[in-house]
Amino acid sequence: MKFRCRMIDSAAMRDFTNVANTVSRLAKACVIRLTKDEVCFHVGDDYSPIAWAVLYQNKFFSEYTMVGVCEEQDEIYLEFSPAMLAKSLSSLKMTAKSVKIKLTNREQPCLTIDIELPSISNELRQCVHDVPVKVIPRKEWGEYQAPIIPSFDVSIEMPDMKHLRNVVDQMGKMSPQLVVTAKKTGKLILKVETSFATVATHFQDLKVGGDDRDSGVTDEEEEEVSATIDIRKFGMFLTWDIIKAESVICNVVADRMINMHMNIDGHLEIHYFIPAISIL
Repeated sequence: MKFRCRMIDSAAMRDFTNVANTVSRLAKACVIRLTKDEVCFHVGDDYSPIAWAVLYQNKFFSEYTMVGVCEEQDEIYLEFSPAMLAKSLSSLKMTAKSVKIKLTNREQPCLTIDIELPSISNELRQCVHDVPVKVIPRKEWGEYQAPIIPSFDVSIEMPDMKHLRNVVDQMGKMSPQLVVTAKKTGKLILKVETSFATVATHFQDLKVGGDDRDSGVTDEEEEEVSATIDIRKFGMFLTWDIIKAESVICNVVADRMINMHMNIDGHLEIHYFIPAISIL
């Protein structure tokens, strides 16, 4: 196995660091899948995926070499602490010249992060970190494949993420549960309920997947599609607002789940899954 890559573009280094920082807030462990074309971050629990982030290597890296475990299965799967990776990449915020990431074998397998930093003199400074990793055996690869995206009842574009984050932060002080409702008319409703009040925020004229609002919406299509979710998990997704996405889509399966999908300029794609809470 062999893996080595290099980034010199400041925007690529920023986005890579932001992904690592956000993933570190989701779980204590993460699996990275390395292929010829993609670097994929997989965060899951015992039952289902939580987040799946795909970085397209030709958009991020000026140099990229990956040799998998064998010719037939030309991939590498590594488990590591995302908090350690995020901490190792913190120097990238200091106007780094470049960063190299390499799979090495110290006393155990590691991802070695080698960052070139400018100094007051003309000489460059190097900052090197080793992030211990566990090589995932081939028999377990099936657990870390790209998640199956189900068919959704409604797909609707989200309003400004920072504004949403402020709204959800306030709602989270009232209730641990959030009702997300979407309509094919382009309306999104976020609602919390308590024993003494119901508070809802309405967003209108949002773009709908296969946007056909002008074709005439029937009474049946006007029916609400809702899912009740953990407001903390929804708020955690909104921390991705540091990544400037071209679009953020909320996909709703009635009473089962919502899937948040971000696409950033064709070089970074993120799926975030929040299961619905059963209301008795």
